[in-house]
Amino acid sequence: MIVIKGNAKWCKVFEPDTRFNEDGEYSTQVILPVAEAAQVCEQLEALVDEEYAKLVKEKPALKVGLSKRPVVEPEVDENGNETGNVVFKTKLKALIRGKNGTNYPQKVNVVDSKRTPMSGKQLVGNGSVIKVAVEPNTYYMPSSKQVGVSLRLKALQVIDLIEHGVSADSLFDEEDGFVTQAVEKDNSSEYFEDNQDGASEGDF
Repeated sequence: MIVIKGNAKWCKVFEPDTRFNEDGEYSTQVILPVAEAAQVCEQLEALVDEEYAKLVKEKPALKVGLSKRPVVEPEVDENGNETGNVVFKTKLKALIRGKNGTNYPQKVNVVDSKRTPMSGKQLVGNGSVIKVAVEPNTYYMPSSKQVGVSLRLKALQVIDLIEHGVSADSLFDEEDGFVTQAVEKDNSSEYFEDNQDGASEGDF
């Protein structure tokens, strides 16, 4: 498992996006400066190098035309100019279809800076400071003859929230009546240590 801290972009972690995948997909991009991304990039590049060497050893003929896909993309502004930041793209399928016909639903465990599970009433907007725990998965794509690594999104911690849209909490005044139970904690807390001041970085 690898942990990446940066700014969120296009964060869809509470409800899966079904526009391009009818089974649904969770995702977020993590934006951070090139220098801060260097260590994670080295780890991912080492995994790609290992998969590349494995393929060449097993099938030497593949070496002709075989290339390595970059582990990150440069961020560009609205004018197409590079900003000096890089983009880590992370995804998780909402449903795994087993060969035996059994389906396995998946979700992203989302917690706040104190590792308290979030219910989804407050959506994570662009620019929020987040940490993601990702599982790297190397692959070989025959159509492009490229070796690369994808980042499977397992958990997300919100360090500094910039809320997207209007939360349900802000629409109503408090009333006497029904009170819901707190969201139960799950194993997402194992990925993150307490972040005492909310905005500062905690260790993993």
